[in-house]
Amino acid sequence: MPVAPPPGLTAPDPAPLGLFAFSLANIIQSFFNVGVNPALFPAAFPLEFLVGGLVQTIAGIVEFRQGSRLGATAFTILGAFWLSFVIYVRNIVGTLPPAQAGTASGYFLLPWAILLFVLTLAALRTTGVLLAAFVSTTITLAVLTAGEFNESSTLIKVGGGFGFLTAALGMYGAFAGLVNGTWGRHLIPTYPDPGRRLERLARNKARPTSVTSSTAEHPEHSR
Repeated sequence: MPVAPPPGLTAPDPAPLGLFAFSLANIIQSFFNVGVNPALFPAAFPLEFLVGGLVQTIAGIVEFRQGSRLGATAFTILGAFWLSFVIYVRNIVGTLPPAQAGTASGYFLLPWAILLFVLTLAALRTTGVLLAAFVSTTITLAVLTAGEFNESSTLIKVGGGFGFLTAALGMYGAFAGLVNGTWGRHLIPTYPDPGRRLERLARNKARPTSVTSSTAEHPEHSR
């Protein structure tokens, strides 16, 4: 039986934790995508595995308990991405035929690019900040996928640039979630519900309180 939080406290919002983990992994990976010495690449693995992978997955599991469908799905599956990415780079890439390594990496990234496009569509009823982060992530993965398939260092560098933008948007979302949660007010704008043109599909629902919340997920708060 769930235990109610003590009086005066509310259940913590895991979105800032998930977004910080998401952003940190993107930052360090983007450095190497834009051309930092690849010999230093193993330095990224601990952060990508523990923070981008494990911490983000934990945030996703907590989002499930909070009832946030999109936040739970996104953080959990993106945590799995970083876990599998580290395993792929550390243990698999080196075993592939060198002439086919780029194609293999393209196939590795392609399903994730498709997944992010689907998550982007789902984010239309959350907040503008989350939607922007998903759009940027989708572009990042699409460009990196094309770069791997075509063995184009230019495209990979462009993908790294979009990776920095993705990380910045995630950091902003995490910052907004922390400040707004601490103050109990929307002091930092997250631009709730960018899909207002679709409001007929979830009318009379309360404004999202979390960066990852949907207007339709908490009917008990409806007006």
